[in-house]
Amino acid sequence: MNPITIEEKNRIWQNLHSKDLLKAFLSLHTEEEAMAFFRDLMTEKEIAEFDMRWEVAKMLDDGKTFTEIEQQLGITAKPITRVNKWLKDGCGGYKMMIDRVKKK
Repeated sequence: MNPITIEEKNRIWQNLHSKDLLKAFLSLHTEEEAMAFFRDLMTEKEIAEFDMRWEVAKMLDDGKTFTEIEQQLGITAKPITRVNKWLKDGCGGYKMMIDRVKKK
């Protein structure tokens, strides 16, 4: 079985009105603009979920174990497993952004 290509993984963007959403993300200039837009776009629960995923991705990239992450963040293995899947077999977005943030 051939591995799924990045284009196939990103196909969801072609089926939604999300190209405009991507353009909106790319047009943000400051942290304050991003906070205002994302707060209006997402619920508090969704923001917390994205924040948790981002923390898990950074911790996995730093070599933390599932147990360490579970204990530090107070979460179960299920969301860690999901993030780990996309960190290792996704489109490279997590790793790209982790590397960019580390450089700053």
